[in-house]
Amino acid sequence: MSLDRRSGSPTRLSTARIARILGALATLVALGGIALATVLDPTFSWTGDALSDLGVRDRSAPVFNGGLILGGAIGLGYAAGLWGLPPASEAGATGRESGSIITRLRAVVFAASMLAMAGVGLFDLTHPLHFPAAVGFYLLVTVTLAIDGVGRRRTTDGRVTLAFVPVHVLVWATFIAGLWPVTGLALPELPGALMLAAWVWVLGPLPVVPRSRPD
Repeated sequence: MSLDRRSGSPTRLSTARIARILGALATLVALGGIALATVLDPTFSWTGDALSDLGVRDRSAPVFNGGLILGGAIGLGYAAGLWGLPPASEAGATGRESGSIITRLRAVVFAASMLAMAGVGLFDLTHPLHFPAAVGFYLLVTVTLAIDGVGRRRTTDGRVTLAFVPVHVLVWATFIAGLWPVTGLALPELPGALMLAAWVWVLGPLPVVPRSRPD
């Protein structure tokens, strides 16, 4: 078992590796399920449908709903990895106590977003809980990015993450204002999912693909 070079702990590094694997699987399963569902449903329209329409059509529903449910469940393991990060990793936090609050809050909100994502698959478009789950997912994704961006605002990755927040808000504001040349929700729904995947894979505090950070 490998040791964490900074602490000598035999568990922290292995736990981080497990969390990264779970983060990768969660995003691949969820996004892969969406992609495969669009292939299975030849009637699906990116400009006229919502992604959730895939969850009520016979050919695509099992893959779409199953991918979101399984992806959300796996994502809880990544949330546990976020919870276990040391507060010192919050480069923008002022003091250990503040860093600890950010670390814990980020993990809890991310876990809630995974539960909401699973809820979108568990409660399809015909269920009254579908809408709250879908809105909750995109809202919680935005809050997760905001918390992390503020906590790591002194780093390049933190600032990019924080910049995602107004971009995601602008996506929905312009769509609601009728500025998108589409009638369905599918295209406006996509940026938030891709931003979350980019955060899990590259920009977040526990990236699937670790890389050296000069700052």
